[in-house]
Amino acid sequence: MLSRRRNSLWLLCLLTVCCQKIDTTVSPSAGDGEGLSAEDVHVVGTGEGTMECPFTVTDVQTLSLSADEPVWVVGYMVGTAYRSMGNAEFNAEARNNSNILLAADSLCSDAEKCIPVELNSSKLKSAYSLPSNPQRLHHCLLLRGVPSTYLHRKGLREVSAGLWMNGFDVAKVAPEPWGIISL
Repeated sequence: MLSRRRNSLWLLCLLTVCCQKIDTTVSPSAGDGEGLSAEDVHVVGTGEGTMECPFTVTDVQTLSLSADEPVWVVGYMVGTAYRSMGNAEFNAEARNNSNILLAADSLCSDAEKCIPVELNSSKLKSAYSLPSNPQRLHHCLLLRGVPSTYLHRKGLREVSAGLWMNGFDVAKVAPEPWGIISL
């Protein structure tokens, strides 16, 4: 009888330990961005492709990036391009919802300084396209996608996550350029 009671107590303790509350919240290092707000993300630098140190538009344009793994990229939504970068529009009245243009400068209106970002699902189009979010023109956006050629230009495809970074200034975390060294 004592043995049976001891086993029951042991089983109760085991169940109590195994049934503790487990924290399943997503941390920024987990990398998917689902359920996060801009306050949860602490961008501390740029140039690594992670959520904390995303690539910039300039990084995507200049680096030889692998098209295998998704990376995080930060930039400003400045427009959209219908079927080619030659048809780029930089105004809130644009009607194309299949892509957006990201730039390093929030007031950019030069297609050569932008990267195209493909929005290939209705969820992404609703969350990030210019026609669905005209009030967010020139706002900062953090996106996770695969760097590849899109509209005959280096850009992002297969976007899997994103986050509007309200009030965020990319220039405050971007690395400073090297100055002239005088000897």
